[in-house]
Amino acid sequence: MAAPAPAADEPSTSWARRHAVPLVVSFVMVATGMAFALWWLPVTRGVDRWFTPGDLWGIFRAAHYVAWGDLAGVYAKGNGVVAFPGVPILLAPVAAVSGWLHLTESMLPFVLPRPTSYLLLGPVEILLATVPVFGADALADRLGAGVRRRAVLCVAVGVLAWSASALWGHAEDALVVGIGLYALRAVVDGRWVRAGWLIGFAVACQPLILLALPILVAASPSGGRLGFALRSVALSSFLVTVSFLGDAADSLRALVDQPTPPVLNHATPWARLSPHSVEHVGAEIVPPGWPLVGGTGPLAHPHATMVFVSGGAARAAYVVAAVVVGLIVWRRPLPVRTLVWLVGVVLAARCAFEAVMTPYYLVPPLIVLLAVGARTSAARFAAAVAVGLATGWFAYLHLPPWQWWSPVVLGMAAVCVLTRPQQADGPVLPVDVGGAAVAS
Repeated sequence: MAAPAPAADEPSTSWARRHAVPLVVSFVMVATGMAFALWWLPVTRGVDRWFTPGDLWGIFRAAHYVAWGDLAGVYAKGNGVVAFPGVPILLAPVAAVSGWLHLTESMLPFVLPRPTSYLLLGPVEILLATVPVFGADALADRLGAGVRRRAVLCVAVGVLAWSASALWGHAEDALVVGIGLYALRAVVDGRWVRAGWLIGFAVACQPLILLALPILVAASPSGGRLGFALRSVALSSFLVTVSFLGDAADSLRALVDQPTPPVLNHATPWARLSPHSVEHVGAEIVPPGWPLVGGTGPLAHPHATMVFVSGGAARAAYVVAAVVVGLIVWRRPLPVRTLVWLVGVVLAARCAFEAVMTPYYLVPPLIVLLAVGARTSAARFAAAVAVGLATGWFAYLHLPPWQWWSPVVLGMAAVCVLTRPQQADGPVLPVDVGGAAVAS
């Protein structure tokens, strides 16, 4: 049987009505995200300050550099940007307006209690994180999931994406999977040109989606693989090249080494096998109690240093795994749901092999897996949603490496098993012939 054909929408049905659930979830995400930022600390802690994600201010600073015409400034060391510059570029107009309005903003080591620019930046940041809600709904619809199942999916995806943006300020991790879901929908429809450009835009925001590239290149039509691959990397290659020409050292450090302090995040057993470095952190604000060499929080001693860990060989393991899966797909055509599921699996492999983890790393693979899992049985989908959200919640606990890493890996593995398709959607993917999707 061929891949599912696009469902024809009734002419009288408006776009807003067809997307009522994603729209409601998105509104709730923005409203609760801003309410959390403005009132959580005053109400629960009695502290007269707003909760604003610390990492977001570095990204926003990078957006200012873009607005000033300095793309290489995105990777200046104080910004902490370790992804491709897509999101700083998207936020550059916000940064320009914020500067024109003379709004205040935090910039380490200066953390303002109520930075007024967040009233503009916060809603935009969370809006970027709503993209996977629409993407998951669109892909699940194309794969044949019912309306009620998709409504549950939208809520679950909204919860996951909200945490990445409102708590961490990393809308790029939600945005990249949202664009990726639309690319996967294009793949299901056999529209490989569209899929290639969408993947290219997603890569420019966050290179994580490159893990899916071997699978998608292998599944693409044999005569169009090179074109698909070039579209997928063209934009990010141009942006990164410009950055390297302007500041090679900082760009290399941010995009290749990506040093991360395990004491601020979650060290895994792989941290012992990864490269370590000791760097100066005296100019950064850190909470009391975090171990530093030569100083303690809340303001580190001017000569304080901290141990950082880079990805190392452990990171190469899931890259190799993605290539191996791509080779398998190359030799054996797969049903469309299985193909989408494999994309979720290779994204989930990152959680098993990263040396240092942060809870929002779980968001992209969980969203993809739940999107394809919406087509499974009701019991399995409900179990996948429950296990996925529980694993995401557990990731916020601070435990020793083995006690933290083992349940996270087991939880992600359980979601992979629960969402695995058991019935074939079709023997092969459709391909483009004269702009129309047909079964190959």
